[in-house]
Amino acid sequence: MTDYKFDPKILKNHFDNKIRELCKSCKRYGTKATCPPHIESVEYYRELLPRYSHGILFVEKFKSNSLTNWKELGERSSLKIHNQLTGVRDELFAHGKLSIVFGAGSCKLCKECAFPCRFPDKSIVPIEGTGLNVVDFVKEVADIDVSFPVSKYFYRVGVVLYD
Repeated sequence: MTDYKFDPKILKNHFDNKIRELCKSCKRYGTKATCPPHIESVEYYRELLPRYSHGILFVEKFKSNSLTNWKELGERSSLKIHNQLTGVRDELFAHGKLSIVFGAGSCKLCKECAFPCRFPDKSIVPIEGTGLNVVDFVKEVADIDVSFPVSKYFYRVGVVLYD
């Protein structure tokens, strides 16, 4: 996994209500406590996230040779980056830093989500659920072209913001 440091102020250039609207096409829409429509508004995140002092984008690239391979890799990689992000959050907290983390895609921590979330200290909001255009953001910060539909490669991303 590669990490890229960035100034969170650039985030304000990447919010788009249309991105959040795409969440409605997800099979998990409305079923996760950490996803739309159960999280704060795009406007809330547009105001909050650029106020942090430091940002780190984590990106991991996976080779996919089939749709089955992509789904299998996706499940494993999602939990892997989830654990890495919460580990970074815990480490920052232990050093007295305020932090927030976001993953890509819905939280996969529990097989069945509960309302309210049973593990708010371990759960993660999907960065695209905030309305952030992840494709444009990753291109600006890491100069990586993320494309859909997934073909040869797919990427797992995570974002850590802290003061």
